[in-house]
Amino acid sequence: MQWQQGKPDITLSRGDLPLALRSIPDPPRRLYCRGDPAALERPAVAIVGSRRCTRQGRETAFALGRGLMSQGVSVVSGLAYGIDAAAHRGALAACGDGSALPAPQRPATIAVLGSGLGNIYPRAHAGLAAEIVAAGGAVLSEHEHDEGPRKHHFPARNRIVSGLCLGVVIVEASDKSGSLITARLALEQGRDVMAVPSLVSSPLSAGCHRLIRQGAALVEQTEHVLEALGLEWSQPDTTTAEPTDVVFDAVGATVTTADEIIAATGLPVEGVLERLMELEIDGLVGTHGGGYVRLPAPAGGSVR
Repeated sequence: MQWQQGKPDITLSRGDLPLALRSIPDPPRRLYCRGDPAALERPAVAIVGSRRCTRQGRETAFALGRGLMSQGVSVVSGLAYGIDAAAHRGALAACGDGSALPAPQRPATIAVLGSGLGNIYPRAHAGLAAEIVAAGGAVLSEHEHDEGPRKHHFPARNRIVSGLCLGVVIVEASDKSGSLITARLALEQGRDVMAVPSLVSSPLSAGCHRLIRQGAALVEQTEHVLEALGLEWSQPDTTTAEPTDVVFDAVGATVTTADEIIAATGLPVEGVLERLMELEIDGLVGTHGGGYVRLPAPAGGSVR
């Protein structure tokens, strides 16, 4: 699925923004929107965290994104690599779960950019942005259409991420992670802050553990997030199969080319290449002879 660079965007003035976002200390003067502006009005939770995350962190973000959507709660994140992308993809995987709801009540996933809508960053996630819009969600920016990413755009972007939400969940963050800026902004806006614990030996746990020591709610699964927010929880259908990693499944024990993997999955090129890179970082696939080959999984490891 391709992102249409020249497609007209909807301009939302401050008065068009949801009340929650208009009420933050520094609301945006306007937002440019691609997709359904009504998605901004639905109850939402932000899921953010490290770009260079672990497989466990990515799976947790995916599960939380999918679980919240299945409970009628929209998911907001920043379209970045790692945790953000996993949260969006988990939400997209659950889009059909709420199809019985009337459109105004149907949850969606929302991405807030640090660049203009005509200059998606990271560029490899242009296909993911298009999927979000096609599924009834929205991609937002307060920057002009063709403006590129700037370092100072991202801390400013984070106030919009938290401002759209009832609360923010941090999944993996170092002690200096930009996700902690989102947590601070959320507190200033009166939002709930939640964090997922992990191995104490991992640098990516330090930020989350600090937040928990400072009073953030400790959450491990969707039910905990809803409890922290005072929302009702309904038991999901346990007969539904967990999603499989189709990119990993397409990599054989002998050399498989990128073209073969793309053809087997039917996914956008940029999404397949990003997942292959993540699998290589995790030590689950390796490059060999112009293609990819599956490596032995670590003891007890899984990519499901």
